[in-house]
Amino acid sequence: MAIALKGDFIGFSFNEHRSEELGIVRVSDGSRYNEDLVPTTQDKTVQVPGGDGFYYFGSNYTQRQFSINIAFDELTEKQLRELQQVFGTKELGKLIFDERPYKYYMVKSGKPQLKYICFGREGEVRTYKGEGTLTFTAYYPFAKSIYKFLNEYSDKNKDEWKEASGMKTEKGTYDTVSDNGSIPVYNAGDLEADFILKFSFPVNNISIGDIKITLGKENVGKVEAFLNLKGFGKKGADTGFQINTKTNLIEGFNAEGLTGTLYNENITQGDFFKIPPREEGYQISATGATPTGIVYDYIYY
Repeated sequence: MAIALKGDFIGFSFNEHRSEELGIVRVSDGSRYNEDLVPTTQDKTVQVPGGDGFYYFGSNYTQRQFSINIAFDELTEKQLRELQQVFGTKELGKLIFDERPYKYYMVKSGKPQLKYICFGREGEVRTYKGEGTLTFTAYYPFAKSIYKFLNEYSDKNKDEWKEASGMKTEKGTYDTVSDNGSIPVYNAGDLEADFILKFSFPVNNISIGDIKITLGKENVGKVEAFLNLKGFGKKGADTGFQINTKTNLIEGFNAEGLTGTLYNENITQGDFFKIPPREEGYQISATGATPTGIVYDYIYY
């Protein structure tokens, strides 16, 4: 069966600047695109004292490198300066590839390498034709979802990638706090998802009672993970607190943001946990206090 190819030119965007708007196209290296499917790992080992080999203590993912081959034709001096401004930034920016428009990497642009020839007679606008390489470093080596549900995307080619994204069509009751304090959650990503679970302190300054937060399947009754807190009162000007499972901190906040106060000393049992990837039916539940909301991203390779 013949395969219909989409063509050799695939676009991308960096810091909301589209490649075609910059006058460049992304091209393959010869006849293929090169891609590392996952980030590089760094093993944690210790040599066996007086013996052969090493003890292995797991590994961590390291920063991730991206290299994009580009070509350009009739690039003006103004456009060349714009390339310098866009890719010469010292700040992190979002890198999005057209074939996977549902996720982005936060990257630092490297030094662009261009090779070109110059056209233009005296008195005419000078133009450039050539090719080059753009490099980017993702110090956090994973991508995050741009939106979480398919109906939030306006991409006309959504059918090409919606299955790969793993996303649900619409929010429905996902991420919504029910009357009994439970929150249906779904993680469409490739990796476990950190989350932030928020609570408000009572307005009358009464201390919050004991809280139990659990992860389990709806209508199953089995608790897969939990975190217990003893009752406590607010500190300073805090109006609420949040459980952050990425930093493993229980942080105070008010209308101006995080206040710097911590409540980890109130943990009595259990541990911080994450949302498993691509499994139906999970919910996070809280007893003793009702959450006001939950925030999490889908994490992709």
